[in-house]
Amino acid sequence: MNFVSSVFVLFFIIVFLVYWRLNHRSQNLFLLSASLFFYGFWDYRLLPLILLSATIDFAAGINIVGSRSAAAKRGFLVLSIVSNLGLLGFFKYADFCVTSFASMLMFFGFYPSLPTLEIILPVGISFYTFQSMSYTIDIYRGRLKPTRRYLDFLLYVSFFPQLVAGPIERAERLLPRILKPRRKLTTAFATHAIKLIIVGYFQKVAIADTLAPIAESTFSRFRDLDSVSILIGVYVFAIQIYCDFSGYSKIARGTAGLLGISLVKNFDQPYFSRSCRELWTRWHISLSSWLRDYVYIPLGGNRISEKRTRRNLILTMLLGGIWHGAGWNFVVWGAIHGSYLIGGRVRNKPKRPDLRLLHWRNLAKMVLMFHLVCFTWIFFRCHDLGDATDMIIKLIDFSAEIPGLELVYLLVYGTLVLVLDYHLEMTSRRRGYLVALFSRNWLLETVLLTAMLLLALLVGGGQNAPFIYFQF
Repeated sequence: MNFVSSVFVLFFIIVFLVYWRLNHRSQNLFLLSASLFFYGFWDYRLLPLILLSATIDFAAGINIVGSRSAAAKRGFLVLSIVSNLGLLGFFKYADFCVTSFASMLMFFGFYPSLPTLEIILPVGISFYTFQSMSYTIDIYRGRLKPTRRYLDFLLYVSFFPQLVAGPIERAERLLPRILKPRRKLTTAFATHAIKLIIVGYFQKVAIADTLAPIAESTFSRFRDLDSVSILIGVYVFAIQIYCDFSGYSKIARGTAGLLGISLVKNFDQPYFSRSCRELWTRWHISLSSWLRDYVYIPLGGNRISEKRTRRNLILTMLLGGIWHGAGWNFVVWGAIHGSYLIGGRVRNKPKRPDLRLLHWRNLAKMVLMFHLVCFTWIFFRCHDLGDATDMIIKLIDFSAEIPGLELVYLLVYGTLVLVLDYHLEMTSRRRGYLVALFSRNWLLETVLLTAMLLLALLVGGGQNAPFIYFQF
C-alpha cells in the first residue's frame, strides 16, 4: 500500500474518520488493527514475523526487570538481540552469504552448485527489528520501564505511518504517546500535518518519480553513455533519493500527526552539510542516532585512543552499509562513509578563521561534501560492486557529448525544488511553520500549497514508483 496511492488515501480517510470517534483504549485497538491490516496488505504471510519479534521483546523486557540475577537479565537481553538479528539476518542476508561463499570457492578454483534460498525480503524488517530491539536494550540499561500492555507495545512496533520506512522511533519517546490519551486534534496541529503531507507528496511525485526514469536509464545502460551523461545521472539520483525519502518522512509525520501522534524529524537539509559528521546528523537522523547510541558508543565511541575511535567509526558505518542492503556495494558504501568520518577527525582546523572568508569556505565545504556523497551514491545505486567499479572507470576515462536538454531541465528543476525545501525549512525555524514562504499571508500560502498539490497530481498521472527505502 504505497503512501501516494489512491488505496492508501481511502484507507487513511476511513481510519481518520473512525479513529477520532473512539475513546483512548478503543483508539489503540483500532489503530493496531489498522496497522496490522496495512502491513498484511503487502503480504499477509509476513505478519507472523512482526508478531514474533514484538512478542519476544515484550516478554524479554518484563523478564529483564523481573529477574534478580545479572546473568538472567543479560540472558533475556541476548535473547532479544539474537532473535531480532537472527530474523533480520536470515531473511535479508542468507542468500547474500550463500552467493558470497560460492564466489570465494570459485576464486580458489572450485565451482560448487549451491542453491540459493530465494527468500522474500519482508518489507520494513530492517526498521521494525531495530525499533523493537532498542526497547529491550533501553530497559536493560535502566533508561526505560517495561510496559505490561502487550497490545499497546505491539502498536508501538507496528504503527503504520512509520512501519515500513521509518523513522526508527525510540520506545522512551513514542510509547508514552501511545499509552497516554491523545489530545484533541486542534486546527493548528491539523494544518501543520496537512502541510507536511502536501510538501512530502510534492517531493515524492513531482520530483522523485519524475527523475526516477532518468536515474534508472543512467545506471542500467551507463556503458553506452559518455562521462558527462553519467555524471548528470548521478546528480539526478542524488536529488531523487533525497526527495523520495524526505517526501516519505514528511507524509509519515503528517499522517501520524493527524492521528495525534508526533514522529521525530528524519531529515534536515543533509546536502548542505559541511562535513560527513554533520551529514549524518541531518540524513536519516533516526538511523544515525540509533547506530551512535547502540553501536558506536557501546564500542567505546571517541572516549578511547584515536586508533580505536577510527575502528569504531569504520565498524559502525559498515553496519550502516549492511543495514541498507545485502551486497558488497553497500559494504563499500559504508566503508567510504567511515573513511570520510575519520578524515574529518584528522583535518586541521585554523585557530583564528578569517571571518571575511568563512562564508566562502563553508560554501566550498558544502560543494565538496555534496560531491563526495554523490560519489558514494554510485555504490549505493548500482546493482553490484562490479557495476559501480565500471561506472567509476567510465567517469575517469572522460568522454563528453552535449547532454540532452531533458536531462539538464530535470536536473535544474530538481535543484530548484531542493533549494525551495531548504528555504521553507529555514523559514520555519524562525516563524514556527513548516511551509512559511508566505506565512504572513494565508491566501498566498494556500495558493502555493494548492499549486504544489495540483502539479504533483498532474505530473504523477497515477504511475508512482515505490519508495526507495521500502526495499530496506
